[in-house]
Amino acid sequence: AGHLARLDQSRRLMREALLAPGVPCDVPPALGGFYYFIRVHTSRDAMTMAERLIREHRVAVIPGSAFGATTGCYLRVSYGALEPSRAAEGISRLTEGLRALA
Repeated sequence: AGHLARLDQSRRLMREALLAPGVPCDVPPALGGFYYFIRVHTSRDAMTMAERLIREHRVAVIPGSAFGATTGCYLRVSYGALEPSRAAEGISRLTEGLRALA
């Protein structure tokens, strides 16, 4: 039960951060998963966004094109393997990066 509680805490932290004012993305619910599949409001392609988030903001995401989402800028953001404190740090870098790059 401890792992599920930590997973739920990380999920809620990430959702709150991604839905904050000024974060340029759509965030569908993560129903039972350990990731969010977000659509970023940008003219950049997903691979460019992923590369720049890694290089400039030290946060790894997977381009949605790896999952067949080739129209628009979709990113898969996983939180399942992180403790809530580490997830909070990564979420902060992610939202900062999304605001800067989009």
